[in-house]
Amino acid sequence: MKNLIFILTALLLLGCRDSNKADDGFHAVLPPETQTGANTFGVTINGKVYVPRDPTGVNVGTTAKGMIFWGAPDNVSWNEIEIKDGASAVGFQMIIHLQNLQSIGVAQYTLKQSNFHNGIDSIPDNHIYFKIWDNNINNYAYYGSVENQGIINITKFNGSLTQNWILSGNFSGKFVRYDNPNDFITISDGRFDLNLNTLPNHPFP
Repeated sequence: MKNLIFILTALLLLGCRDSNKADDGFHAVLPPETQTGANTFGVTINGKVYVPRDPTGVNVGTTAKGMIFWGAPDNVSWNEIEIKDGASAVGFQMIIHLQNLQSIGVAQYTLKQSNFHNGIDSIPDNHIYFKIWDNNINNYAYYGSVENQGIINITKFNGSLTQNWILSGNFSGKFVRYDNPNDFITISDGRFDLNLNTLPNHPFP
């Protein structure tokens, strides 16, 4: 009987260890939704909170920062927010593609079907895609926004090069897996609050 209990306990511990394979002890907390230029980002995906962390060895993209804003005010074609967790055991990456970010103040953008590409290779419309670790395949899985089933709310954008050049907002929607059209993830609490002047030098430990 003791042996059986020992075996069951060992199996339980091994199972827990496997399920936490991608857990390095860091547990993110969803930041408050603000419009102060706090340089924060947070989202919950499948019950896990993701925040930006500067890379320390995990290759989840080419950017050497936890979060970066691509583009400039005079770039009326597209801008992007790239978020990554490059410090955790397996990492995370998300691209928020904003087309024609020109509205000062507040605006709402409907998400379109993502083509899972950024920059000039992106579709010429607003979309989001991300990759997260999937223990079932021991690799990353890609998810992208679904046509007209999500939104990006810009809650503050002062559109100037002043000391407090702030871009804040939230997003939600339905996302489909790249290689499985029947696998969906729903996001309801994505948020970001950026000071675009200080963001390039802001640390994300």
